[in-house]
Amino acid sequence: MIRKINYLRYTISFIVLLFATTVIAEAQIEVSTLAGDDSRGSLVAAIKAANERKADPANPVVIRFDKKLEGEIVLSMDLPNITNHISVIGNVVNGKPAITVNGVVNAENYGGLLGGASPGFRLFFVTSGQTVSFENLIMTKSNNSGIRNEGGDVTVKNCMFTYNLGFGQEYGTAGAVHSEGGSLVVIGSYFFYNNGGVGGVEGGPGFGGSGSINVVDGNAVIMNSSFFENEGGFGGVGVGSVAGPGMLMARGSNVTVINCTVANNFGGGSIVTGASGGIVMLGTNMLILQSTIVDNIGGAGLGGFDGIDFCSGGIHVLSGTLTLGGNIFAGNKNGNDIDTDIETQRSGEILSLGRNLFGYANVEINGTGDVKGILMKDVVATTPEGRFKSEATSGILSTIALTANSPAKNKSTKFTDISPVAAGEANTKFFADVASKYSSLLQADQNGKQRAANPSIGAVE
Repeated sequence: MIRKINYLRYTISFIVLLFATTVIAEAQIEVSTLAGDDSRGSLVAAIKAANERKADPANPVVIRFDKKLEGEIVLSMDLPNITNHISVIGNVVNGKPAITVNGVVNAENYGGLLGGASPGFRLFFVTSGQTVSFENLIMTKSNNSGIRNEGGDVTVKNCMFTYNLGFGQEYGTAGAVHSEGGSLVVIGSYFFYNNGGVGGVEGGPGFGGSGSINVVDGNAVIMNSSFFENEGGFGGVGVGSVAGPGMLMARGSNVTVINCTVANNFGGGSIVTGASGGIVMLGTNMLILQSTIVDNIGGAGLGGFDGIDFCSGGIHVLSGTLTLGGNIFAGNKNGNDIDTDIETQRSGEILSLGRNLFGYANVEINGTGDVKGILMKDVVATTPEGRFKSEATSGILSTIALTANSPAKNKSTKFTDISPVAAGEANTKFFADVASKYSSLLQADQNGKQRAANPSIGAVE
């Protein structure tokens, strides 16, 4: 009798184990081919299958690629909308993403800037309420943003975005990542030569899309990432139009930017208000810490109050509150080739937590250790022609080193002393949560090097 009971127990345990193993296996879907259609084993087929599985935010369906698979998926159709909790994880070779998803937009013909979709296909589209992550992927030549997030919670890690287009509409979408009504986390990713969509349709007003990232009515954390040579979209022709910046447009959001390099990006133009090469803020609370923002070029507003309005190269605060700590701003120029790192308009406000270096800031900034009037060539590595000089690091990122005698070296302070929580600033809960969640990353620079006891100003030690 005892033997029968033990046998029954072993049988039940085996069935439970088998069931658990089956469930775990079913929670993962493998991509086994680089085909760009919906054939068996393709990425398109994998997304369709993942949408049908049971999942929750803590246990998403995982889409992985055959370990031997590397190369380019050239799409022959739009990727399906993501309507479930899904994690898409690519392969890595020598520290770099080995899987490229290509929407085949013609990089020489930016038809998307004319107000519609350029020939080619859309990449990832996340629907409302879904928790989705992307890791170790190269996303290129999408005709409607590399990732478009419409109300989901999206995380991006170790990804590269190149030659993607925003979609042209009243409010143009971003070229690389457009996040609206949800949340976004971007870590360790690289943005190069993406273009925002045009704002306004049929001659009306609108906002141009950012070349890299739009955050609209949501929260965003952008860390340890690089932005080079991205371009904002045209801002429409009606009253109230605003062009898109090269790096980031934030509207009605809470945004934190930490350990990022932003260089040689271009703001779009508009009949009314142009855009900065770096960032445009509209009704946003933004915190920027330990970042290097240099050599960006602003666009022009052709119908401003006093004629042509050349927008700042670095940051344009139309409305909202910008809080800065431990950053380098240098060599940023407006569309008229005049040095200007930051400017405010309407109801914009800028607060300093200290230890910022500025070439020329068209605002009053007087925090502890803030210095104005620096030259880019004295602070960061530059070419003989006077442009910034980037250097490749491990993985996919490029950063900009400090000069041997840079005034940024060892002139900052520990992270906790340049946080809005320590300074007692308002609206700090979101930023405090960020500091708590990513505390280990915040102790290192963008290249992963541990910050010194007296750390340097900017993205790298």
